[in-house]
Amino acid sequence: MKYLKKSIQFLLSITLFFCMVGCQQDNVTVQKEFDQFLNQEFIETMENDYVTLHTYVTHPEDFGIDMSQVEVGLGMGASQDDQQKLTQELNDTYEQLMEFDYDALTEDQKDSYDIYKTQLSIDQKLSDEKFDYYGSLFASMTGLHYQYPTLLTDWDIRNEEDLQNMIIMVKDILPYTQEALDYTKTQAQKGLLMIDFDSVLTYCQRILDQKDHSPVLQAVYENIENLDITKQKKEDYKQQMEDAFQTSFFPAYQEIITTLSHLKDGTNNEQGLAHFKDGKEYYALLLQQSSGTDQTVEEVKNMMEDAFHQHMQRLVVLAIQNPELYEDYTNGNFPQTNFQSYDEILKFIKQNLSQDFPEVDQLSYQIQDVNENLASDSGVTAYFNIPTLDGTQVKQLRVNPKTNDVKTISTYATVAHEGLTGHMYQYAYMYENQTNNFRKAIASCQAYSEGYATYAQYECLKYLTDKIDEDVLQLYKEAELLNNSLTILIDIGIHYEGWSQSDVLDFLEDNGMLLDEESLSALYKQLQANPVAFVPYYVGYEKIAQMKEEAQETLGDNFDHKLFHEALLETGTAPFDVVERHIDRYVENSQ
Repeated sequence: MKYLKKSIQFLLSITLFFCMVGCQQDNVTVQKEFDQFLNQEFIETMENDYVTLHTYVTHPEDFGIDMSQVEVGLGMGASQDDQQKLTQELNDTYEQLMEFDYDALTEDQKDSYDIYKTQLSIDQKLSDEKFDYYGSLFASMTGLHYQYPTLLTDWDIRNEEDLQNMIIMVKDILPYTQEALDYTKTQAQKGLLMIDFDSVLTYCQRILDQKDHSPVLQAVYENIENLDITKQKKEDYKQQMEDAFQTSFFPAYQEIITTLSHLKDGTNNEQGLAHFKDGKEYYALLLQQSSGTDQTVEEVKNMMEDAFHQHMQRLVVLAIQNPELYEDYTNGNFPQTNFQSYDEILKFIKQNLSQDFPEVDQLSYQIQDVNENLASDSGVTAYFNIPTLDGTQVKQLRVNPKTNDVKTISTYATVAHEGLTGHMYQYAYMYENQTNNFRKAIASCQAYSEGYATYAQYECLKYLTDKIDEDVLQLYKEAELLNNSLTILIDIGIHYEGWSQSDVLDFLEDNGMLLDEESLSALYKQLQANPVAFVPYYVGYEKIAQMKEEAQETLGDNFDHKLFHEALLETGTAPFDVVERHIDRYVENSQ
């Protein structure tokens, strides 16, 4: 009997062994197929959109990208056919992703799976036909009219072929814009128009007023001059570029003005998405997409109300402890950093960041002003140009000269947000530590990327304590965060609860905040015309701050800023449920 038992145990062991080997082999197969799937998604995305390809890749052939499959231009437009094609591709991709056995994937692959699933799932919901024509292509902060000059002035002309392709791209602006205007006309017919006409028309008219000495064209000329080709070729290409501007770029702006001026006399929603039939549901999806969470509107609202009260309490304590300081702040008498240049700010932060952040190589950079004639009045202070995956070029920062005084704490924070330890550092870290091209280029979660950069700008304030009193910095931070929380609550109020401008005024007064009529009107117009525009920044920040606070409470003296930031950064761009797994792992390993 004992012999029989041993024989059975032996046979079971052999069976289990071969089952385990078989499972491991099956897992390896699934893992290889999953990597191939993501790589193919990366390649197809690059081949399907020239602008994305040029943004992320210097040498397409090194990535297996077939340039014969790439159509040079601005990409798919706003036509119904293009949108239906995109929706079908989206559904097909989601079905392919769902075929993979999640349990067979590695931990890193599970991150990729969850990132892509979240991204595709929300895009699917937003592509529902009941939301057709809800999105605005001429939003005052991010519309096509504002994107074109930025795209062209920052376009990286690396070689002669790039220049030839850029001329083709400029010629595509007029037909691309005409499609967008046809879409906008249909919006008007369906009663789904929601545009800040005055802001858009003013910007477009400024572009045309500068037509004879266009700063956009001059910036392109400067980039052509930097190309290593003969002088005669440069002049020939400049003429071709000017012709493209005269026949496509400027006519596109004229058509925007003509069309929107006509539509301005018709029906236009000036009170937010809540006033559309399915507007509240649409906004709820936009909020999830832009917050990097699956939270409901009510849950986000509660979180931001809690944040508001927390920042208010801290602000009150600071005001009571130092009333003179608070009075100076409210009167605009705030101390300055006395930095003389943006470069000086970045060098200063670079010297200090190793205290709290992991080391990163390749942090060479260049800062340039956006041309003052092109700078937006919409509140966009600065931006970081995404570097290519395989390039060696210096990282580029662009700063809006209309909003910046280099000596202020605000400018210091902006440079930290866009540069170190914000986006520039964030991308450098991801490019050095993330090997998956899909994760580096296609994975998208604005709440993570902008939430992190917002977190970074406030985190860097502590480096100023040798220059500015710590209470001053804390007051600045809490006042900013208080306003940020209010901004999101007003955004929700306008687009989900249907607030009018007078409702916003009542809300502010109920919370002890005062705004003059002009400022109130500007705030309302900006938020009403650009739903969820600030959600990635401010909700994203609060999510990260919340994770950090919970980690600090759990670990106490064992909390380590550098290790926390490693855990925060190692996922790359990801929704917060994925990021939280890494934070939880850091906390567990540090206890």
